[in-house]
Formats: sequence, C-alpha cells, structure tokens
Amino acid sequence: MLKYKTYVKRLMLILLLLFGGSFLYVYHYAKSYPIPLFHRISLDAKMKFIRDMERREAIDTIIVGSSIGLNNLQGLELERSAKTIHHLLNFSALGLQAPQIEQLSKLFSLFPNLKRVIYSAQYEDWSGANTFESSEIDAARTYLLLGREKIDLHYTIYTYKHLLEFAKNHWQWEKKYRPNTTNHGLSFDASGSVPLEMYGDKINHKMYATPPLDTLLFQEDYQALQRVAKALHKQGIAFYFIAEPYRAYMLKHYKEIAQARRSFIQETQRIVTDAGGVFLDLHPQLHLGDAYFADREHLNSKGSLMTAKAVATLIDRTESKIIQKENDE
Repeated sequence: MLKYKTYVKRLMLILLLLFGGSFLYVYHYAKSYPIPLFHRISLDAKMKFIRDMERREAIDTIIVGSSIGLNNLQGLELERSAKTIHHLLNFSALGLQAPQIEQLSKLFSLFPNLKRVIYSAQYEDWSGANTFESSEIDAARTYLLLGREKIDLHYTIYTYKHLLEFAKNHWQWEKKYRPNTTNHGLSFDASGSVPLEMYGDKINHKMYATPPLDTLLFQEDYQALQRVAKALHKQGIAFYFIAEPYRAYMLKHYKEIAQARRSFIQETQRIVTDAGGVFLDLHPQLHLGDAYFADREHLNSKGSLMTAKAVATLIDRTESKIIQKENDE
C-alpha cells in the first residue's frame, strides 16, 4: 500500500510539473509569438504585430488584401514616396478573401485617424468566399487591446487549449516563417508588409509556370467588395482598389486566365468607381517583366517597390485634386 501511495504521489507530481510547465511555457511565449486566434499563422502573426504597435492613433493608411496585399505593395516605400501618407499599416494576411476582409474591416475602428484604405488584389483572390465566426473577430479586438507584448489569463488559457498548434508554429518559426525567401515568409517590415526576396532558385518555379486549377470567380467576393467600398465612403475614408500585375506569359498563353482577369478588372472597376472609390490596374501601366515576379502573381521585392511608387503617385495626384477642388469651391 505504501509503495502504491508513493507511486501515485510521484505520478501526480510528474503530471503537475508537466501541465504546470506547459502553462508557463504558453504564458511566456504567447507574449512574443502569435497565438492561434484564427488558426491561420499569417493572420495570427499580423494580429500580434498590431497588438505590439506603438502609436496606433497615428495610422492614417491601411493596406488590406491576401498575400497580394502583403507581398505586392511595400508599405515603407509608400510612406517614403507619398506626400499624403505619414503612417501606414499593412493589415494583409495570406489567403484572405473579400468577405473575410469585410469582417476584419470592423477592426479599423481601432485606428481613429484612418484616412484611406488600399485594397491590393489579384483575380485569383476571388476563388472562394469563406468567412470567420463573429466571435473570432471579437476575440481579435480584445487581444489587440492588450498592448505591446502583453498576455492575460484568458488568452493564456485559450492558447493552452491549443498547445500543440501553438508549439508547432513556435518551433517552426525561425526555419519556416522567418525567411522571406518563400511564400510562407512572415518577417514583417516596420509597416507590416513582407517584400519577398525570391530570386533565382528561390523562385516558386511550380507556381511560376503552372496556371491555377480553375478560373471561377465568386460573386460573393464582388458583393463583399461593394459593401466594403460603400461603408468606407460613408465613413469619409478614401478607398483605393489596386489590381496588381500578373505574369505576362501566363496571360498570353492561357486564354482562360486572360478572360478571368479581364472580367475581374471590369467588374471591380465598376463596383469601386460606383461607390466613390479609385481604381487602378497596374498591369498595363507598369508592364513588369519576369525579373519582377516570384511566381505567376506574387512580386519580388524589386516588383513590389515599383508598385508602391506607382500607388504613391496615384494617391498624391488624386488627393491633391480633391484639395484643389475644395479650395476652388
């Protein structure tokens, strides 16, 4: 009996150390690594980036989008090049679709001096219409309000419930997510953008040369875009929709891609302009060659530098005209 009691005590001590140690591990690293709020590492990492931001009230410009927003526009270059932009946040994350961006736009109220939103997109973004649970958006808002490198008991317990996912992402962070030499790269610059350093053998050669599985465009994405554009206009926030360049070879050799992108351009332009926004298709304006692409639709850092400069010019020109018109009146 004594041996049995000793065994149980030792077992309980081991379990206590195991669970207690795991809880302390979560509490410590949840301050400096993303927690699984959305169970999407790119978006979870962006939430941590925003949580840790200083002077959130200074943000006047937000970039939204999928990886096309994250990789294809350099926020720091926009700040440098545009006279009208002073503090920019790239809110984009991998795989975001228009209905999800509509839901995330509810978090824009955390930026009281927001003046403009730039939606950077490509027709392939219109390949689905998934949404988040409303509770996920609410949880993200509360998390963002914690402040720089802070975690509370509620989010520690929540993360502890998803210990394996959190630990897996933590252990893979340096190797998989830190380098910006793959499409998984999440090393944000000071604005939250991720310029891709994908050149030579780092290019995603499969995606560079292979067309997407299909070119079906979802009406739900158009409808979400329309609601976002109208809502921002109603709030007095300028809305810019930027259709990003696509690898010219693909458009030339795959008629279904050219047709899908043409349809995407026509419909998004109509929606944005009807809602009082500004539309720009960068493909015919920049004529970027293969040297600027990391794959068929993602630009490398040289390409995203070019797009940022073009968008900066567009915004300065557009807003200077508005100011001039107001002065004339």
